[in-house]
Amino acid sequence: MPNGAQSAGLAGRVVGFVRALRAAGVPLGAGRSALALQAVERVDMGSRAEFAGALRCVLTASPVEGVLFDCAFPIFFGNRDAFARLGGLQAQGLRSPGEAKPPPGALRLLRAIDSGSQLMAAPEAEQAAVGAGYSPQEALSTKDFAQMSPEEQAEAQELLRRGVFCPTRLGRRFKPAAHGPRIDFQATLRAGLASGGELMRLKRKARRLEPMALAMLFDVSGSMATYARMALHFAHALCSARRHVEAFVFATRLTRVTRELRGRDGDVAAAAALKAAPDWEGGTRIAAALGEFNRLWSRRVLARPGMVLLLSDGLERDQVKQLRMEAARLRRSCKRLVWLNPLLGYEGFEPRARGVQALLPAVHEHRSAHNVSSLLGLADALA
Repeated sequence: MPNGAQSAGLAGRVVGFVRALRAAGVPLGAGRSALALQAVERVDMGSRAEFAGALRCVLTASPVEGVLFDCAFPIFFGNRDAFARLGGLQAQGLRSPGEAKPPPGALRLLRAIDSGSQLMAAPEAEQAAVGAGYSPQEALSTKDFAQMSPEEQAEAQELLRRGVFCPTRLGRRFKPAAHGPRIDFQATLRAGLASGGELMRLKRKARRLEPMALAMLFDVSGSMATYARMALHFAHALCSARRHVEAFVFATRLTRVTRELRGRDGDVAAAAALKAAPDWEGGTRIAAALGEFNRLWSRRVLARPGMVLLLSDGLERDQVKQLRMEAARLRRSCKRLVWLNPLLGYEGFEPRARGVQALLPAVHEHRSAHNVSSLLGLADALA
């Protein structure tokens, strides 16, 4: 058995290993770290195969998770030089033998291990600053997507995947409520029968909250490509966690990407959605896309009262009159139309463009969508 210092160091490695697998998409709850620590205490620490087998039994449940385990285990529990080689690793290196492409979650696993190695190699002063409350995610959440490096965009995508919210509305049905606005006569009579016919207390009821349908329309033209790519990870979280959610992308044509975004892995789902859009980074035809949605999809996806999120800069040039008409028609088809405009993140923005002026009268709310904070703020503002 290792001594106290060695045991503390090993426990830290095991906990970091579990966190890296969780960041890669392996469904590991908070109790798995404690279970992994209990497992390694019951094996021979001199046998590397027995040590790895104990962790594998506790932390993996499928072949794909086993591949990610095999990628991360030598780095956490091999020689210390493995951490120094992280900077040169590529996603193609995280493959299992015989596979043509990396397994789902390989890119996130690489980023999680890389960030963990930088923290372990940081000087004591930097670690003290981290412990004092500095949060890189807080600074990242307010940075414009267009100004982020590829590494920062990857971290922002992880933050956006947590942005699940559920817009609700008051339904027609009622539920029991202690301080509801209406008296529930049936429940009151039933309670009176139980007490021998005496009405001891009036029972009350209130209208039940029901989830609204949600449709997302993302502009993927050249001027919106960076923002749309980030928003797709936000859409993946919604499509994976909720029913009655539909996602569409458009530039010169409208493409439904709901099925692609319902995949379990966020990176794979976003890549599939981009591949399904033949006009990615193309021209802008907002009016034609809204018209196609109104004709072919609005009655299907907004059969129940629903909300529409429109992500676009509104820079329509040619069909401004048609855009005004289609936007007004879309407003009548939904309970709430929210326009997410990245241009609102720039100081001095004024709605002078003709397309912007055509859209504004039709929307219920005009919000910014240029950083992580603005997108995640939808959960508090609209849920």
